[in-house]
Amino acid sequence: MSLMRSSNADILTLSPTDGWRYDWSSLVFFAALFAVISKRLGWVTSPSIFGVSITYALNITDVLNFTVRLLSDTEANIVAVERIHEYTITPTEASWEIPEEKPPADWSSHGCVKFLDYSTRYREGLDLVLKGISADVREGEKVGIVGRTGAGSLPQTFFWTMSIALPICSAGKSSFALALFRMIEPASGRIMIDGVDIASLGLHDLRRNLTIIPQDPVLFSGTLRFNLDPFGTSTDSEIWNALELAHLKTFVSNFPDGLDHSISEGGENIR
Repeated sequence: MSLMRSSNADILTLSPTDGWRYDWSSLVFFAALFAVISKRLGWVTSPSIFGVSITYALNITDVLNFTVRLLSDTEANIVAVERIHEYTITPTEASWEIPEEKPPADWSSHGCVKFLDYSTRYREGLDLVLKGISADVREGEKVGIVGRTGAGSLPQTFFWTMSIALPICSAGKSSFALALFRMIEPASGRIMIDGVDIASLGLHDLRRNLTIIPQDPVLFSGTLRFNLDPFGTSTDSEIWNALELAHLKTFVSNFPDGLDHSISEGGENIR
């Protein structure tokens, strides 16, 4: 309701403003017309000429009012053009796939990660959130991350477990996750996963080989199977095995449709 009131207030303000423009435009036009007639005719004119002048002036006033309204609407709607222009110059993500830089079929299976003097920022012109990070995370290691606002493990768990103490900025813990998925691009340095520089890969090839468990879980509208295996690459036995490892097999088994149980948006119907 507050948004509607705000919108109506703008509309109510626009209408009298347009009327004010029309009145003043008409006044200026009539004054200019009277001045021209007076000068050219030396303040002497016949009633017929004066009547014709008024008739034409009234007709021209309608055109003038329409012109003023058109200019006003154009000025109000040009904002949409400005926004479209902003979208056209917005930097885009890197290529989804680079045919000549395809990773090996078993890439990322070991989970060895190297940060080589890595720095990044959220947007051009902002301060760095990761500064000169160099670390070598070997297969199976667990990593603890220390920042100014707290310490702990990554707020996300990846397909490998990592655990080294690293000096980072206050937003660094989440920034590591964004950097690994190239949600933010490096300002300098590199990240190597199993010997491959992730900056050389297409985003689709990179992200499909990484798995992330967010701190706040998200469920999409659809079946439970879709939420667990959105790309349909796993068998039922593999899905059930994953549920068993997560201690959720009994919970899911209680659904009448099992893996085909329909999930509402945000998982509201399974809480």
